Amino acid sequence: MPAARHKPLLLLLALLVLGGCSFVDKTNTIEEISPVVLLYLDEGNDGSVKLSTIIPPLKKEKKSVITTSSNTLIEGRYLRNLKYYRETKGGQIRMIFFSEAMANRGLTSLLDTLLRDPEISSRVFLSVVRGDMIGYLNRQMQSGQEEIDLYLYKMFAHYEKQGQLTTSNVHEFLARVYNPYADPVLPYYAVANNELRYSGTALFRGDKMVGKIPLSDDVFFQMLREKRGVQKTVPLSEADVVLGSIKTERQIHFTDSFRNVHIDVMLKGRVEEVPAGQKTDSPRELQEFERKLERRIQEKLEKIIDRTQALRVDPFGLGMHTVGWKERPFTREQWDQRWPDLDVTIHVSLKLEHTGMLDSHADRDEDAARAPCVARQ
Repeated sequence: MPAARHKPLLLLLALLVLGGCSFVDKTNTIEEISPVVLLYLDEGNDGSVKLSTIIPPLKKEKKSVITTSSNTLIEGRYLRNLKYYRETKGGQIRMIFFSEAMANRGLTSLLDTLLRDPEISSRVFLSVVRGDMIGYLNRQMQSGQEEIDLYLYKMFAHYEKQGQLTTSNVHEFLARVYNPYADPVLPYYAVANNELRYSGTALFRGDKMVGKIPLSDDVFFQMLREKRGVQKTVPLSEADVVLGSIKTERQIHFTDSFRNVHIDVMLKGRVEEVPAGQKTDSPRELQEFERKLERRIQEKLEKIIDRTQALRVDPFGLGMHTVGWKERPFTREQWDQRWPDLDVTIHVSLKLEHTGMLDSHADRDEDAARAPCVARQ
């Protein structure tokens, strides 16, 4: 009797095998998908968008840059899939480069479209690039650097962790676009001599790029932008001095009328290089040397403040320091009108350590200890 119960099941299995049916899907859908790691967006003709990416990003095949031109990003993705035998997906996008022309045009609508795709993370790195980005990518792949997209992603991740250069992602950028007291920034790169070089910080009013901080001033921009940070190298070319391992701290204080703001920048580090003939043998000479460098740095910071006020942008978020626990003295429109004419006072305090020279602070204490005692009357 038990054997008779299994006869219908054995008969069904035999029929399935003879009929050629199988419970295993012979099509591996993962192999039919090509994830996108890098996007480059440029302005096309008649207001269109040129969308470029590296295909394929992961498989061991010959790589190339594929470009489509369309009025919308969704249409561009559709046209890209028509050009390539695999379906491209955005779930692995790690970075988006915008041309300077596209950044001047505005980025909100593009980023909003990308965020509507549930596969795309809001932590995607963003940057502005000047020059022939497509040519740069093609030349890198032709020279054997086929994983250039993954290399660039690791570079961005390193800079984000290091904290010395400007980095931003979709979440941070849009948060500042809609922040009433702060304007967004993006890293600014340039293609030159077959290299992609960090060249400063792109400044935005709303979602449109209106200017930039050049590389020569970018290290000082970071001092104002971050509450605390570390700059490994601070060149002061006018004084022929290079500072190193500079710990920075920024404090902001508004007057009661909100017509003046005081920015204190405290710096602590060492001297990497000094000009020939610079005397620092005595405490007085070292103090004079420190005061000279403080004035140089203060001039740099004041220049950056003047630049941002002229552009009517607040990349430092100074307006956020006007907000109290229960009150907001300015609307977005009111702060935009107040910031360009605000009186900004900057004070720089520099303390040099481990210079191989005499420590001015220690020497002052030692001199005081050696001074003769004077009896109080």
